[in-house]
Amino acid sequence: MKTIKKLDKILKFTNRRLSEVCGIMLFVIMILLLINVFSREFGYPIDGLSYISVLILISVVYLGLATTEETNQHAAVELLEYRLNIKNRKILMIVIHIIKLIAIGIFAYAAIGNFGFSLESGEAFTDVIYIPMWPSKLALLIGLIVFEVQIAVNLLKTLFNIHDDDDAPDLTANI
Repeated sequence: MKTIKKLDKILKFTNRRLSEVCGIMLFVIMILLLINVFSREFGYPIDGLSYISVLILISVVYLGLATTEETNQHAAVELLEYRLNIKNRKILMIVIHIIKLIAIGIFAYAAIGNFGFSLESGEAFTDVIYIPMWPSKLALLIGLIVFEVQIAVNLLKTLFNIHDDDDAPDLTANI
């Protein structure tokens, strides 16, 4: 139990730092797009800014996955969950966590090969300037690995009935 709580605390710290990095990257995207618009408007377009923004956006999405899993903020359809009693709801959550572990594990495994290929082959956007794709694929891989660990911790917390000490409001959009 102490180990799970310690790992959860480390993940919360990691997720906060990743969220901060994502916020900074979103700000960078805004600046790049503004520069792109103004430079085109004045007749001096800067090549590659749109591609760089896309790569940063991919990084933002994947690095933020673990935080949404930690706080249970994913968009979800919960048709069955609220109709079940507590015991069956717990069983359902365990099954869902196991399915997520398997699926994200497969994605992470594929991302390892994809990152390696990108790094070895020098994969890049073919534009006037060379924009390598491996940094965003590395962010994707890191995001998936942290996401996988977060799912595993959530599974353990569900199995051992460990609840968070903080009473943060649930902002989940239920459909």
